[in-house]
Amino acid sequence: MKLLRRIAFKICLSAFLIIAGLSVLTEAQSRFTPTEYIVGKIYVSGNHSFSTGLLKKQMNLKDKRFYRTKTFTRRLIELDRILLQTIYIKNGYIDCAVSDSFKVQDDGLVDLFYFITEGRQYYLNKIEISGNTSLSENKILDILDHKLKKPYNPIRIREGIKQIRTEYANIGKPLASVIDSLEVNDGIHLFIRVTENPTMRIGDVKIINNKLVREKPIRREILLNSGDLYSQKRLNLSKKHIFETGLFSSVNIRLADIDTAQHTLNLIVDVRELDMRYLGLKFGFGQDCGISSGIEYTSLSMDGEWLHRNIAGRGSRLSMSLGLSVNFPSNVQSPTINTSIAYIEPWLFGFRSSTSFRLFFESGLLKGKEFTKYGEETALIYQPNKRFFASFGVVIQEIFHPDTITNPKNNERAFTFTVRRDYRDNFLYPSRGTIYTFNGRLVGKILGGTQDYYMFETSFSQYFPLIGRVVFAYRGKFGYLGKFPGESDPPNYSKFYLGGGYSLRGWDDNKFLMVGKDPLGDNLKVLTNAEIRFPLFWILGAEIFLDGGNLAPDINSFLDMKYRWNTGFGLTIATPLGPIRIDYARILNPVGKEKERPHQLQFSIPYAF
Repeated sequence: MKLLRRIAFKICLSAFLIIAGLSVLTEAQSRFTPTEYIVGKIYVSGNHSFSTGLLKKQMNLKDKRFYRTKTFTRRLIELDRILLQTIYIKNGYIDCAVSDSFKVQDDGLVDLFYFITEGRQYYLNKIEISGNTSLSENKILDILDHKLKKPYNPIRIREGIKQIRTEYANIGKPLASVIDSLEVNDGIHLFIRVTENPTMRIGDVKIINNKLVREKPIRREILLNSGDLYSQKRLNLSKKHIFETGLFSSVNIRLADIDTAQHTLNLIVDVRELDMRYLGLKFGFGQDCGISSGIEYTSLSMDGEWLHRNIAGRGSRLSMSLGLSVNFPSNVQSPTINTSIAYIEPWLFGFRSSTSFRLFFESGLLKGKEFTKYGEETALIYQPNKRFFASFGVVIQEIFHPDTITNPKNNERAFTFTVRRDYRDNFLYPSRGTIYTFNGRLVGKILGGTQDYYMFETSFSQYFPLIGRVVFAYRGKFGYLGKFPGESDPPNYSKFYLGGGYSLRGWDDNKFLMVGKDPLGDNLKVLTNAEIRFPLFWILGAEIFLDGGNLAPDINSFLDMKYRWNTGFGLTIATPLGPIRIDYARILNPVGKEKERPHQLQFSIPYAF
């Protein structure tokens, strides 16, 4: 009995000590705060061919400044060491070596040291190519893109060898071998030996792991068929097309059953399907184009959507959506309601062009009065990539707006045209590139209805990097609304408006004042914007802008009018949804009622253009 009590006591004592020890350890860990080390000064030595300033400009880590700090990590030191070595290697210093070290100061700052041994610089003196018959020597030299008597760049050569293999694969030779070697004397003598191997054709194309999607929607996206000459370019494009159907989480096409005697190979298309049904609810900020031409504003929205990606296993889509948005700061104060049912067929008559059929209903306020429209839209959509979009459609809709005095209820039947070319480097935070858009609308005439007019709006924006991350951007925008001979003026709800965070920021949303008139829309719109955007610190940035524009009933009236301007500055906060902007703008040379309030504070998401 005593033995049992003694054992029980030892067990309890051990448990107590373990718990007490864990408590002390947990308390110590809770009080421990890891030290964040900041980069102080960066020292580079041994560099003779490139200045220290030039090398530092390329590095990820930077010297500490009063407005800029960089957190020290061992990984970033290593990345910068490799980066410095790569700069030298790309310029012919193939024996260059770079080492690094660091020293922690008493104030917590970390000084970094990079030691460079440059070595000798080598030049490419000669290129000798052998074994090539399908590709000419000049073609191979063009792909290599390396001039003689210039510093030898092994990285450029390595990329070129890879491109040569791809070029052979595009002409039916995926088994071609391209091997390079060097002879180093006073300069570099480069040897490229090609073994082309047989030209291959496609045998069978097999699709695997598709359980819900039929083979036909997949096979029609494949650009290689049995008997075709093998092409790496067409294989990659086929993979891209299959993935763009939105039916699969991954797509892989691999070679199989390579027969060098018959000169054939098979393709295995391996897909992983997504869930075909989707039900979602999302909240967010965005830029709303409004229910009237030329109106743009920031909206807080809640949207629900049900989607079926694969009707009857054919890859066709059916969706139903319901949206509620509140727009601010705007004269549109009541919630806007949007609901629609859409069916999308990805192919039409054997062509890779989407066709959509949509029923819609939209209700909100325009100029303080209820605006409602509902109807049907059919559109033919061509979008070969994310950079280009074009559509042609027919819209039949009923529009009710009390401001249309003669007939508050209108039946519109229209042809619609849309083209967008977007070559920006980033859709939310562009620093270079261009974007062009065109929207057109032909209402009535041969289609009938109660309204007969036409309108178009086109815009062009361009972006330039200036110094570092400073970006200059400008935009020009023109819109025209016209009537056919003998027809009445277009309805007020189709007019163009100006003012707000996406057009003339010196005026409130859609309240641009033409001299001597109350705020209203008109038939002609001209808008120009120019901005300089630059970072401040962390996620904060700033912009300086100049906006100009005017509204007019026709071109002759516009030429007789004085162009209106505003200027200002703004702060931006970088978010995954795009920059949140707070802009202050002031009208230049205000007139009439504008003198009572010549400035505006605008809140918008994302950039104005």
